Amino acid sequence: MTKPLAEAAGFRFWKPLVWDKKAIGMGYHYRARYEFILFFEKGKRKLTNLSIPDVLEAKRIRGGYPTEKPPEISEILINQSSSLGEVVADPFMGSGSTGIAALRSGRAFAGNDTNAKAVDLARNRLTELGKESAQLLARKGTAKQLALV
Repeated sequence: MTKPLAEAAGFRFWKPLVWDKKAIGMGYHYRARYEFILFFEKGKRKLTNLSIPDVLEAKRIRGGYPTEKPPEISEILINQSSSLGEVVADPFMGSGSTGIAALRSGRAFAGNDTNAKAVDLARNRLTELGKESAQLLARKGTAKQLALV
Protein backbone atom coordinates (compact mmCIF):
# COMPACT_ATOMS: atom_id res chain seq x y z
CA MET A 1 0.00 0.00 0.00
CA THR A 2 2.81 2.42 0.82
CA LYS A 3 4.66 1.99 -2.47
CA PRO A 4 1.78 2.96 -4.83
CA LEU A 5 0.86 5.98 -2.69
CA ALA A 6 4.46 7.20 -2.55
CA GLU A 7 4.95 6.66 -6.27
CA ALA A 8 1.73 8.58 -7.01
CA ALA A 9 3.27 11.48 -5.04
CA GLY A 10 6.39 11.40 -7.22
CA PHE A 11 8.70 9.22 -5.10
CA ARG A 12 10.73 6.34 -6.53
CA PHE A 13 11.14 3.17 -4.47
CA TRP A 14 14.71 1.89 -4.33
CA LYS A 15 14.82 -0.95 -1.83
CA PRO A 16 13.98 -2.03 1.70
CA LEU A 17 16.65 -1.51 4.35
CA VAL A 18 16.71 -3.70 7.44
CA TRP A 19 17.12 -2.50 11.00
CA ASP A 20 18.65 -5.38 12.99
CA LYS A 21 17.53 -4.74 16.59
CA LYS A 22 20.17 -7.11 18.01
CA ALA A 23 17.53 -8.78 20.25
CA ILE A 24 14.32 -10.66 19.52
CA GLY A 25 10.96 -9.04 20.07
CA MET A 26 7.69 -10.31 21.43
CA GLY A 27 5.81 -13.10 19.73
CA TYR A 28 5.32 -16.82 19.61
CA HIS A 29 6.90 -18.42 16.51
CA TYR A 30 10.09 -17.11 14.92
CA ARG A 31 10.18 -13.90 16.92
CA ALA A 32 11.36 -10.94 14.86
CA ARG A 33 14.51 -9.02 15.66
CA TYR A 34 14.29 -6.69 12.67
CA GLU A 35 12.15 -3.98 11.09
CA PHE A 36 12.07 -2.77 7.51
CA ILE A 37 12.84 0.79 6.46
CA LEU A 38 11.53 1.64 2.99
CA PHE A 39 13.98 3.72 0.97
CA PHE A 40 12.26 6.14 -1.41
CA GLU A 41 13.76 9.03 -3.36
CA LYS A 42 12.25 12.15 -4.92
CA GLY A 43 14.51 13.96 -7.32
CA LYS A 44 18.17 13.04 -7.64
CA ARG A 45 20.48 13.17 -4.64
CA LYS A 46 23.62 11.14 -4.11
CA LEU A 47 24.15 9.27 -0.89
CA THR A 48 27.19 10.57 1.00
CA ASN A 49 28.74 7.17 1.75
CA LEU A 50 28.29 4.26 -0.65
CA SER A 51 29.87 1.76 1.77
CA ILE A 52 26.85 1.73 4.16
CA PRO A 53 25.19 -1.73 3.99
CA ASP A 54 21.45 -2.31 3.66
CA VAL A 55 21.34 -3.92 7.12
CA LEU A 56 21.66 -1.30 9.86
CA GLU A 57 22.46 -2.55 13.35
CA ALA A 58 21.45 -0.81 16.57
CA LYS A 59 20.12 -2.24 19.80
CA ARG A 60 16.39 -1.67 20.25
CA ILE A 61 15.18 0.58 23.03
CA ARG A 62 13.39 -1.24 25.84
CA GLY A 63 11.01 0.50 28.20
CA GLY A 64 11.00 3.78 26.27
CA TYR A 65 8.24 5.44 24.31
CA PRO A 66 6.14 2.91 22.31
CA THR A 67 7.78 2.09 18.95
CA GLU A 68 10.79 4.29 19.80
CA LYS A 69 13.72 3.94 17.41
CA PRO A 70 17.34 4.47 18.47
CA PRO A 71 18.73 7.82 17.24
CA GLU A 72 21.73 5.95 15.79
CA ILE A 73 19.54 4.51 13.01
CA SER A 74 18.17 7.93 12.07
CA GLU A 75 21.67 9.44 12.22
CA ILE A 76 22.85 7.05 9.51
CA LEU A 77 19.89 7.90 7.27
CA ILE A 78 20.14 11.65 7.93
CA ASN A 79 23.88 11.75 7.25
CA GLN A 80 23.39 9.73 4.06
CA SER A 81 20.59 11.87 2.65
CA SER A 82 21.07 15.47 3.80
CA SER A 83 23.71 18.16 4.28
CA LEU A 84 24.74 20.22 7.31
CA GLY A 85 22.21 22.94 8.14
CA GLU A 86 19.31 21.40 6.21
CA VAL A 87 15.96 20.67 7.86
CA VAL A 88 14.91 17.16 8.85
CA ALA A 89 11.13 16.75 9.19
CA ASP A 90 9.37 13.97 11.11
CA PRO A 91 5.58 14.12 10.84
CA PHE A 92 5.16 11.33 13.44
CA MET A 93 7.95 12.27 15.86
CA GLY A 94 6.77 10.45 18.99
CA SER A 95 9.47 10.99 21.62
CA GLY A 96 11.79 12.89 19.27
CA SER A 97 14.49 10.32 18.47
CA THR A 98 14.77 11.59 14.89
CA GLY A 99 15.10 15.14 16.23
CA ILE A 100 17.95 14.04 18.48
CA ALA A 101 19.67 12.43 15.49
CA ALA A 102 19.13 15.56 13.36
CA LEU A 103 20.58 17.92 15.97
CA ARG A 104 23.56 15.61 16.64
CA SER A 105 24.18 15.61 12.88
CA GLY A 106 24.15 19.41 12.55
CA ARG A 107 20.70 19.69 10.97
CA ALA A 108 17.64 21.69 11.99
CA PHE A 109 14.56 19.73 13.01
CA ALA A 110 10.80 20.15 12.58
CA GLY A 111 8.42 17.52 13.85
CA ASN A 112 4.86 17.00 14.87
CA ASP A 113 2.60 14.51 16.54
CA THR A 114 -1.09 14.39 17.42
CA ASN A 115 -0.21 13.26 20.95
CA ALA A 116 0.44 16.31 23.16
CA LYS A 117 2.32 14.15 25.70
CA ALA A 118 4.67 12.96 22.95
CA VAL A 119 5.35 16.55 21.90
CA ASP A 120 6.12 17.52 25.51
CA LEU A 121 8.45 14.52 25.86
CA ALA A 122 10.22 15.37 22.59
CA ARG A 123 10.56 19.04 23.60
CA ASN A 124 12.11 18.05 26.93
CA ARG A 125 14.52 15.58 25.33
CA LEU A 126 15.61 18.04 22.65
CA THR A 127 15.93 20.91 25.12
CA GLU A 128 18.15 18.69 27.28
CA LEU A 129 20.36 18.37 24.24
CA GLY A 130 21.11 22.07 24.70
CA LYS A 131 18.66 23.61 22.31
CA GLU A 132 16.96 26.42 24.24
CA SER A 133 15.37 27.63 21.01
CA ALA A 134 12.78 24.82 21.15
CA GLN A 135 9.40 26.26 20.36
CA LEU A 136 6.08 24.51 20.80
CA LEU A 137 3.40 25.68 18.41
CA ALA A 138 -0.25 24.64 18.51
CA ARG A 139 -1.64 23.54 15.14
CA LYS A 140 -5.20 22.61 14.14
CA GLY A 141 -6.88 21.30 17.26
CA THR A 142 -4.89 18.62 19.06
CA ALA A 143 -1.96 18.37 16.63
CA LYS A 144 1.25 19.91 17.90
CA GLN A 145 4.43 20.93 16.15
CA LEU A 146 7.95 21.30 17.45
CA ALA A 147 10.56 23.33 15.59
CA LEU A 148 14.23 23.62 16.46
CA VAL A 149 16.65 25.79 14.53
